[in-house]
Amino acid sequence: MQETNIVDITPFLAKHQLPLKYQYLSEHYFIPLAEDIISAKGSTQAMLVAINGCQGSGKTTLADFLVTWINTNTELNCMSLSVDDFYHSRAVRAKLADDIHPLFSSRGVPGTHDTALMQQTIKDLLAGKVDVSVPEFNKQTDDPAPREQWHKNTKPIDIIIFEGWCVASKAQQPYQLEQPINELEEKHDQDGIWRRCVNSCLANEYQGVFNLIDYTIMLKAPSFKAVYGWRLEQEQKLLANKGVGHGTFDETSLVRFISHFERITRENLKVMPEQVNALLTLDKARDIVSMSLKADSVPMPLIFTDLDGTLLNHEDYDCEAITPFLARLTEAAIPVVFNTSKTFAEVIQLQRSLNHQQPFITENGSAVYIPKNYFTLKPIGCEELEGYWRYALAPSNKSFHADLIEYASDLSASFKLFSELSCQEVATLTGLNEAQSKLALTREYSDPIYWQGTELQRGEFIKKMTAVGYEVLAGGRFIHLNKQTHKGKAQNWLLNQYKNNHRRPFTTIALGDSHNDMAMLDAADIAILISNPHSKAKAKLAHKPWLVSERPAPLGWIDEIADLQIIKTHLAPTKEQSHG
Repeated sequence: MQETNIVDITPFLAKHQLPLKYQYLSEHYFIPLAEDIISAKGSTQAMLVAINGCQGSGKTTLADFLVTWINTNTELNCMSLSVDDFYHSRAVRAKLADDIHPLFSSRGVPGTHDTALMQQTIKDLLAGKVDVSVPEFNKQTDDPAPREQWHKNTKPIDIIIFEGWCVASKAQQPYQLEQPINELEEKHDQDGIWRRCVNSCLANEYQGVFNLIDYTIMLKAPSFKAVYGWRLEQEQKLLANKGVGHGTFDETSLVRFISHFERITRENLKVMPEQVNALLTLDKARDIVSMSLKADSVPMPLIFTDLDGTLLNHEDYDCEAITPFLARLTEAAIPVVFNTSKTFAEVIQLQRSLNHQQPFITENGSAVYIPKNYFTLKPIGCEELEGYWRYALAPSNKSFHADLIEYASDLSASFKLFSELSCQEVATLTGLNEAQSKLALTREYSDPIYWQGTELQRGEFIKKMTAVGYEVLAGGRFIHLNKQTHKGKAQNWLLNQYKNNHRRPFTTIALGDSHNDMAMLDAADIAILISNPHSKAKAKLAHKPWLVSERPAPLGWIDEIADLQIIKTHLAPTKEQSHG
């Protein structure tokens, strides 16, 4: 469960003259859509999100909602652009009408926008530039607003919402242009010059802009017939706010105006639903009846990994070999969660050295740590600690030490607690340096046991502690005792947090090298055992098959992860955006 952010959208409803049902729409569709966009971003690079929809479908309102929600609920800086704000002036369109075809005097279709300005503006914003002048078009005057009125961004933009009726549209094949589709084309474009020119523009300079798009949303109307009523309502709002002008329409002229858009709109309704990242289907009343996210059907890999002997070489803990591959996984938005017996202090230092900022699980499932801004919502039951949300699954060491005294004091000469070892002893036993050993001693929920007695005494000790509710696991060097939790339980709790924050399904992958990792491996969809010649207690899964690496850590880890088909799919080269 999550501690939800309650957002008052009453001012937003008033701004856009919207009914209260929009609150329902925001909760059921628009907030999950915003979260899917954020999930798809996945890197530090700026992102261009397109909203396509026929006239009057609600593109501008949705864009404003997404900007408002993202800026309110995340640290990302989001802004919206409209393709309408890049229209040529009346004078330029009049020249196009004289030089090419009279129908180019009406704004709207490809060929009536300043695509060079559009492309440069978007590229500058995606490149992180500030003080970028963003055009504004005045539909009442049918001309661009004076340049001094154009908006400028004061800080770098993380997400651009780019909306427009033809945004992300594709050109038709030449044979599709032969027959007119409405009265406008029959009477005023008999030879097809206008529609062929529009199609050529869409196939060329507009694709230079649309190829920058990272994520596409479509607001799908039930049919083109619904467009007139929706666009009429939009026009009536404009007239009520600003009055009659060069760019406004009465009901008769509006029918002719909409006819300019019919060909491309009909094509979009036919082909685009299969191509977009998010499809919002509308009914005749413009209510959303369903939303389909591509991510909902594409499982996302979620990796949980032990560290010593699994991700890191068991002898020297060298990070050099694994760092580049972890960076590739991060860039592909594939989470890699450390699920380890190490302490909070140890993992923090390791993640810094790897430039790896992800949730992690410490002390054999005793506690889960999530960076505060990692999820949109704070998980219930967490406390804040040094920039993390911490969820504790195990009691503190104080309880464990009391149980040892009560139930195993007669065997105390046969073992030493990890906390009783000196930094030098820890360094000798583990191969850690003195500074690392000091961090390893900062344990809060678990205290591994270094056994020094006989095997008979060891069996007696395990029997005593098992009888009072402890799970005893043998790791690579130490005996670990868990109560109320283990790596698998903590892993499942964190998996639920991912599910709460993302609509898409997950395929969990777990990697370990010893008996101590069994619960983690058993809880995963894909279990991988990393060969470790130093491990004295190898994992044996009773309930599922597992993969075994040929090489030890870290190369064995890289081999097995890189060979998984789900990883290959997500790491497959994608188009490189020209984001500056």
